[in-house]
Amino acid sequence: MKLTIDQDKCIHCHLCEKACFLTRFCGFDSLEGAAEQYCIDCGHCVAVCPRQAITHSGVKSTEPVGPVPGEAEVLNLLMKTRSVRHFKPDPVSRETWNALRRAAEYSQSGLNAQSIGLTAVEDPDTLSSVRKALLRMYDKLERMAGSPVTRFLGRLFMAPQDYEAVLSESSTQPLRRRAAERGEDPVLYGAPALLLLTGPASQTAREDATVLSQNVMLALTARGLGSCYMGGLVLGCRVFKYKPLLRALDLPKGQAVHQALVLGTPTVQLKRMPERKQREIRFL
Repeated sequence: MKLTIDQDKCIHCHLCEKACFLTRFCGFDSLEGAAEQYCIDCGHCVAVCPRQAITHSGVKSTEPVGPVPGEAEVLNLLMKTRSVRHFKPDPVSRETWNALRRAAEYSQSGLNAQSIGLTAVEDPDTLSSVRKALLRMYDKLERMAGSPVTRFLGRLFMAPQDYEAVLSESSTQPLRRRAAERGEDPVLYGAPALLLLTGPASQTAREDATVLSQNVMLALTARGLGSCYMGGLVLGCRVFKYKPLLRALDLPKGQAVHQALVLGTPTVQLKRMPERKQREIRFL
């Protein structure tokens, strides 16, 4: 049995059964019966109980949930969370890493798998190896996109979004090359740290990593820091399995990079939000 209910505390409000999708939609007569067979340890039943009457073997501790920011504060945080492509060399503090770890722990995941891990890359030599490997990979993508034969094969065998990503990344490689020749960092943008979101391949791993990365980006903005997605790095690891890049990252066996971002202190701070494309809601 994964959970027990203290009948002296229970007030029979049935909120736990309403929160548990197994009980509500899968035909179980009781919360205990659902938990015994198929519980995914999401802890919703514990989270909604007003009397703390539920003891769950998968929930070792809880903490109170405080008030949430108002709509204006949330929108302001979203406006300030934009891609940063120029960083100061200041290292990321351990307090910041701990805050990001906490943000990751509270991120949603499919079937409550919580399988996405965090790898912080701070070593300058490793960052340099990643930077060089990416620049070489982009050169290969540029040559691939410039050949009608390889473009045809790419369109034939690659997922449409991956093929479009190759064309996009290859088209800007001449600009990266010129920036690198000037001594700039057109790949990692001079960031002092790279964060990899890794885990085993699973049905929802990429989506879980994307949700987690967005929460991390919001947490960084709240601390006055910034970040930028590294789509090319993920493409190189996931689609091309580019060996120099994988060697530089030294991933544990069975782990894949599902999302990645650079982070640090921005050299500039946003003052105003440019106009965005207006989204329409289609009502049915």
